[in-house]
Amino acid sequence: MDQARLFISLPLEGALIRDIHKGFESLDLPWEKLKVVEPDNMHLTLKFLGPTPIDKIPDIISTLDKIKLSEDSIELVTDKAQIFNEKQPRVLSIALQANKTLQELFDKIDQALFDAGLAHKEVRRFKPHLTMARVKQSATMDEFKDWQNFKINKIFNLSFFVLMESNLSKQGPHYTTLQSFDL
Repeated sequence: MDQARLFISLPLEGALIRDIHKGFESLDLPWEKLKVVEPDNMHLTLKFLGPTPIDKIPDIISTLDKIKLSEDSIELVTDKAQIFNEKQPRVLSIALQANKTLQELFDKIDQALFDAGLAHKEVRRFKPHLTMARVKQSATMDEFKDWQNFKINKIFNLSFFVLMESNLSKQGPHYTTLQSFDL
């Protein structure tokens, strides 16, 4: 059975990504130890579906198309730089401030796909963030002091979410938008 590696995300607009990356690239970091997320691949993941039978994609699209929110856009605010796994740094990301409408979107997607038998229910708490880089070699927290002090204050609005396919290669992931959905 053919499968596609799928996820649901909020895409970011180009000017925002350029601003974030400009500040990020100015930091004193162990760049040789990092795999930086390409600007074209930046997004906010809402739900990772993983390998999914291709014949389920129309059902997923139909289910997601029915999701509507009380607001027609989501205002998001960057919060702080963070490191996942502080004992052994693994991921550099930018946290987003808590947002009621974003949480509502996540909850509706998670419940609708679960109810339709198309995805598992998330057990981990939703922590919206923008992944900037993965640490590919052993590193210490001291090497990321500049990151820990990095301040980026951005406010941005999003009015749709997307179903994406991810194809992994040695050059990195390649993302294809399968369908977009208005809020």
